[in-house]
Amino acid sequence: MDKKQYVFHIDDLPFTPLVEKENIVTQFILSENIQISFIQNPPGATFPLHSHDAEQILIMLEGTEEHIVDGQEIHMEAGDVCVHPGGCIHGGKTLTGFKGIDIFSPPRTDKGGHVERMVKYGTMPGEDGSYPENKVDAKVDTWFHAIKKALGK
Repeated sequence: MDKKQYVFHIDDLPFTPLVEKENIVTQFILSENIQISFIQNPPGATFPLHSHDAEQILIMLEGTEEHIVDGQEIHMEAGDVCVHPGGCIHGGKTLTGFKGIDIFSPPRTDKGGHVERMVKYGTMPGEDGSYPENKVDAKVDTWFHAIKKALGK
């Protein structure tokens, strides 16, 4: 029996398109109760207003975004954290581009949600826990560099 994979390097995770027309991509880690998204929004990108049942926490690592949460407009920048209760409407626009970490609980299994996108783009982990190699041609900086920079290392 093959061993299950438990440890991953962020830069080895496959890219999953989130908002194709805006070139917004992410790299997911998926478990039974949590889904983490290493999201990259390019300069000028708009993430449309939407809602879902999952709770979401957005951690901004680089860049800025004019973020809308439950009707409130909020300027977010590196170091800011936003809590989105399940069902609240949210989205935003970035002029600078940004990198952030989204944490969802439970994983987004709703119609059009992240798990459905992972299936569509072939980025779901296998039974052994391993993720497929990158298939999407994403022109993005490496995540490892962004996280080290955010941590001051």
